[in-house]
Amino acid sequence: MLVNPLTTRRHATRVTATLTAALTLVAGLGVGAPAANAQAEQTEVRTVTANLYVGAKDTPIRRNAYVTNPATPPFNYPDSPMKNNAKLEVKADGTRLLTIPIVNNTFGVVSLPHSSIDGTVDVVSIGTTRWSTVNGPAQRVSTVTLDVTRLGTGAARTSFSPATEYANFFLYRGYKNWDLNLEFSS
Repeated sequence: MLVNPLTTRRHATRVTATLTAALTLVAGLGVGAPAANAQAEQTEVRTVTANLYVGAKDTPIRRNAYVTNPATPPFNYPDSPMKNNAKLEVKADGTRLLTIPIVNNTFGVVSLPHSSIDGTVDVVSIGTTRWSTVNGPAQRVSTVTLDVTRLGTGAARTSFSPATEYANFFLYRGYKNWDLNLEFSS
């Protein structure tokens, strides 16, 4: 039997192309990679605006006191919200986790309830940092991660009560049980 070298070469080229396409498809699907790796690839992380604050009715400065704003009285007031200061993680299953840095050293958040008053937001985790106060706590909340899946999209608000803050301000020092309010724009 005679073998035609042109036919064999064309056949070999087709087999190679088919194998290459199959391997590319397998690699693209992540076959053999851990399932967590595939899940991580489907998670979107973006920068958003989210602020936590004590309402003006409760604060000694008679303005909203944003615990996400680092300004310190009496020369500066934390009375304005921050922009593009938080991270929103949107998972493949639709879960939305919002991580907010809490940076104010005058109105330190000491604790907050496990969920918002209306039940639309749950606290997932809290990070703390050491804190220097006069007769106050040795640490305060520095970050909070919230499950905002049920909060809705766009601009949203909710409150946490009772929350505990420590006013580390010489004219108004002490533990306070003020509502902590969330403003969030996704």
